[in-house]
Amino acid sequence: MNYFIKRDDKEYGPYSLADLQKYVASGNVLLTDLCRSEGLTDWVPVSQVIGNIPVPAAAPQPAAGTVYGAPAAYGAPAGYAAPAVSQYPPPPSLHWGILILLGVLTCGIFGWVWAFIQAAWVKKVQPESKALLYYGIAVGLFVLTIGGAFMVGVQGQPGAAREPVFLLFRLGGGIMWLVAAFNMRSSIEDHFNSAEPIGLSLNGVMTFFFSIYYFQYHFTRINEMKQRQMAGYPR
Repeated sequence: MNYFIKRDDKEYGPYSLADLQKYVASGNVLLTDLCRSEGLTDWVPVSQVIGNIPVPAAAPQPAAGTVYGAPAAYGAPAGYAAPAVSQYPPPPSLHWGILILLGVLTCGIFGWVWAFIQAAWVKKVQPESKALLYYGIAVGLFVLTIGGAFMVGVQGQPGAAREPVFLLFRLGGGIMWLVAAFNMRSSIEDHFNSAEPIGLSLNGVMTFFFSIYYFQYHFTRINEMKQRQMAGYPR
């Protein structure tokens, strides 16, 4: 039998009972989260679904201060293992609105920098991600376009920026930027639907047009959700 989890009026799943035990042990699912089985409409706390089934103890985690996580479960029945500190670092925490403002004030340059910060975080939680590499190639092509056009302009050819080779570099940089964005989108969805299952789904159109700003909007919400989750338990 599979189960669905409800949090903040959003439904996630389905998860098997074994998955549910694992996520409770890791702290990604709380005993106070609402849960229902497939085919039923009544929501009950996760603690009632798991009942007396022992929860596997999570593996030891790094020392406090290096990672984020949820405090021990409040009011958990005897025999339950307290949720472990998460092994994953939190997403970049700059508010998406501030990111947009800084991007505008710097003519997009800060957005380039923040793309690398986001990609570096994704690389930590999804080591197979290639977004950091693709962003590097994209920026390299843009720099070649700007630097090359400047140099030939200094030499008295102001229209050189429209030469086919520079247009090709510019097009290649744009394509690689999109490849990086969609690679990062895939890695973010994989992470937040497996290691930290919150049922995240990212829109392709929004990724195409807004990429890093769109990702940061969701990172802001995820960080806020984690803070609310931690605030609900005694420290």
